[in-house]
Amino acid sequence: MKIRLANTAGFCMGVRRAVDMVLDLQRAEPPLPIVTYGPLIHNPQTLELLKERGITEVRSLDQVCGGTVVVRAHGISPQEREILMEKGVGVVDATCPRVARVQAVIRKHAAKGEFCVIVGDQDHPEVKGLLGFASAGGVAVPDSEATEILDAVPSDRDICIVAQTTQEVRTFDRVVEILRERCGEINVYNTICDSTRKRQSEVARLARQVETIIVVGGKGSGNTARLMKVAQGEGVPAIHVETDEEIGPTLLEGVESVGVTAGASTPNWMIRQVIDRLREIGMSRRTGPLAAVRKLADVAVMTYCWAALGAAGLTATCLVLQNRPVTWLPLGVAMLFVFSMHLLNRIQERSGAVRFNTPEIAAFYARHRSLLTTLAAVSCIMAVVLCSWMGRYSCLLLVAMIVTGGLYAVPLLSRFQVRWLKWKSLRDLPGSKTPLVAAGWAMAAAVLPAIGSGSQIVWSGLIVSFVFAAGMVFWRTALSDLLDIQGDRIVGRETIPILIGVKKTRKLLLGLLIFLASFLGVAGAAGWIPRVGLGLILSTAIFGVFFFVYRKRHLVDRLAVEALIDGNFVLAGLLCLVYG
Repeated sequence: MKIRLANTAGFCMGVRRAVDMVLDLQRAEPPLPIVTYGPLIHNPQTLELLKERGITEVRSLDQVCGGTVVVRAHGISPQEREILMEKGVGVVDATCPRVARVQAVIRKHAAKGEFCVIVGDQDHPEVKGLLGFASAGGVAVPDSEATEILDAVPSDRDICIVAQTTQEVRTFDRVVEILRERCGEINVYNTICDSTRKRQSEVARLARQVETIIVVGGKGSGNTARLMKVAQGEGVPAIHVETDEEIGPTLLEGVESVGVTAGASTPNWMIRQVIDRLREIGMSRRTGPLAAVRKLADVAVMTYCWAALGAAGLTATCLVLQNRPVTWLPLGVAMLFVFSMHLLNRIQERSGAVRFNTPEIAAFYARHRSLLTTLAAVSCIMAVVLCSWMGRYSCLLLVAMIVTGGLYAVPLLSRFQVRWLKWKSLRDLPGSKTPLVAAGWAMAAAVLPAIGSGSQIVWSGLIVSFVFAAGMVFWRTALSDLLDIQGDRIVGRETIPILIGVKKTRKLLLGLLIFLASFLGVAGAAGWIPRVGLGLILSTAIFGVFFFVYRKRHLVDRLAVEALIDGNFVLAGLLCLVYG
């Protein structure tokens, strides 16, 4: 079964901004309790997760008794804002900038005495807030069939027409057309946000390419319901689901192509769960060698077998950069170390962000926990045994690395009840994951073989190989953090993209690739490394391609992406082996 995903599915800018602001609040330690005025977004699952973190909602301003109140993305009326100011509570305004623009338009024309028409659902919180700005009178028109409401629009006054930001384009155009025929002076502002227009046009286009459309989103989400309406308007069956559990094996019986889109309040992890479920149904229908190969490849990526092979490729690269022969012993040690450490930390993380970021992997580890734990332990022991043949100092260093990696997620300080200390384990240190993973891989690939070879260390080659290995693995891990940012935020993990922001992280990744390519070029020209170092610039270029693909589309097949990224390390190792 072919699965096609709309490019702009998932959180819109306003919703993402509101969720990020609320989750960042806890780090700022504002006055408690933290409450949102009304549900922050129209997604029950996300609201439940926020509740687990102590962020609740109030339905009425009468329920506000101190603490901090978050104004959700839909905005509020001036009258409600005045009440909050009188209560003297802390106010965090997460109103979507697009909604704030509509508020400003209404305020401007209301000051001129113009009657305001809002094309939108009168019971929607955004529309209720907008009507509060229509001091010269206003009305909400849900669609062109609301004849009684349209008849109540005064024909002898100047009219200002705006749209609810998530309104359907065709509905807005039709209401404007009707009022033009009935009223005199009309000022029309199509305030439907770009994200809504893109979603609706994408769904219409997608519906012409597939047999069925699946729309993921909360049952109470208006913009999700409109996506359903657009899809059905194209004459294609559309199915509205909140979670993947609603997709049974018989729901898509006989369907060979399905399109997936999602409302503006639907988090990425819920879309991934739906896609995983669809892929599972599609795979169950496929037979033959190709299906078996894909299943085997997925298992290799999920269990870090492929990442271990990538570590072997990176080790071969470092050996060649240091003018050392490529032998099986350092490659084996690096493979076993990377395999065991990643496996162990993934097992410990089973109840954390992985269930949101990669639900397919979370389910796999839940099913095979005992077997994978045994594999991780055996790999640690085998790595130490092999490394002991490389030399005493190499073995001691490896043991220190394994202890550090094994204790990464263990709350060492909890038993001492150090209440004033926020960080209980290495994982709790803000932004620690990416540099520690990079350092671990680079130590295994570049340093262990150097100190265990028994020959003199060539410091120029060691430094270049270490910087290259650490930089490439840092890039690999930071890109994964960018893809996982929503899940990491919801569980409170402070990765580099969360600490410095998405835009700065993107600049960091792009700058790192430019630095590594330039560094290899200078090192090769200066004779610090063999000429194959210049060829490794190809590896940085490949990561550059991945970066621009990521920029274009956030929701991707995670297993395929991880396979391609670690495959770049395998390719670099093969290139160096051929040179050697």
